[in-house]
Amino acid sequence: MDDISKRLGCSKKTLYNYFTNRRDLVLKVISLDMKKHENEILKVLSENLHPIDELFKLSKVAISKIKTIHPSAQYELKKYYPKSWEIFDKKNKQLSYKVSIKNLKKGIKKGCYREEIKPELISKIFAERIDLVFNGVVFNSNDTSFTDVFNEMINHHILGIVNDEGRKYYLNLQKN
Repeated sequence: MDDISKRLGCSKKTLYNYFTNRRDLVLKVISLDMKKHENEILKVLSENLHPIDELFKLSKVAISKIKTIHPSAQYELKKYYPKSWEIFDKKNKQLSYKVSIKNLKKGIKKGCYREEIKPELISKIFAERIDLVFNGVVFNSNDTSFTDVFNEMINHHILGIVNDEGRKYYLNLQKN
């Protein structure tokens, strides 16, 4: 708390008026950050975009968010603040799952996603794939950029869920 209070230009006593301890501070910062991220996602969802356009825009939101996270932050959060990590991880997966289901159902209804796909199952797989890309175990920054990996994952996801109409729409988007 010494370091934090110095960087903020306030006393430790002032910090302790707002936070019980460092764990409490980390948890509140993560919760606030997650809420901001969720609001960005809700804003995209409220735009009532074509399902494929929505996926692209949501991907851009995710990429810009992840670019702000230092590579060692995830490791340190897991190691030193496991409760905060669990909350972050759980909320992230829940949000990805919920948003993915909405997008899949919207795409099926709109006639650009295959009718036979199972939104709940695809959404679980999608949330886990995001985690796989983000955790750095399979893909690290030495292999390729996170943006390239994430974009390939989105490309793979879209091509797996679209029907012929959706594929045409998607390929046309790729040209522009």
